[in-house]
Amino acid sequence: MPTNKIFENVQFLIESFEVKLKTFSGEGVDAVLARLHAQDRSATSVLVPEPTTLPVLRYLDQCLVEAHNFDVGIASGISALRPHLQWRQSKAYNDALLGTGFIENYGWCEIIGPRGFFPGDDFLLGLLMLGPSQHYRDHFHPAPELYWPLTSATEWRMSEEPLTPKPAGSVIWHRPNVIHATRTGVAPLLTFWSWTQDTATPARLL
Repeated sequence: MPTNKIFENVQFLIESFEVKLKTFSGEGVDAVLARLHAQDRSATSVLVPEPTTLPVLRYLDQCLVEAHNFDVGIASGISALRPHLQWRQSKAYNDALLGTGFIENYGWCEIIGPRGFFPGDDFLLGLLMLGPSQHYRDHFHPAPELYWPLTSATEWRMSEEPLTPKPAGSVIWHRPNVIHATRTGVAPLLTFWSWTQDTATPARLL
């Protein structure tokens, strides 16, 4: 696909994300929108990442059906960029640490960031996928973080709180170095994620 078409598609997805997120409230929404507004998203700065795939993408079609019910523009935007996304896994993660089968059911990509379509200025925006029956156990990082799930039937917690079910569209905000975890049930998870600053330090598992 020509670079100009990729540029149009990524702009459409980011704008769809921005418009929809503005209809929500909660700690972190304004921070993400402000940092997003400050990013260079010009045609001259567009990147074309080398696309990669992961086993967890076997659930992407299922997730996009539910995401379509949440927001048509977002689901369409992800579908258009699907062939160009560079799916990755954190190098420190493995099944020994996170449970048998986790690596087959986990992956993330960047939309804004050095592995995405715009380089980002100490700001990351991307997608995370988890397969069914997975526990992304306690971890933390210096970056403030927004999760914004596009699918339901997942549980989230911070610090000593219990795991709590969250529907699609929930605003989940983690302050710097807050311990947090995620668990899926019978359905997979597709969620936006964003780190708004201090993005150079990776997450650390407990």
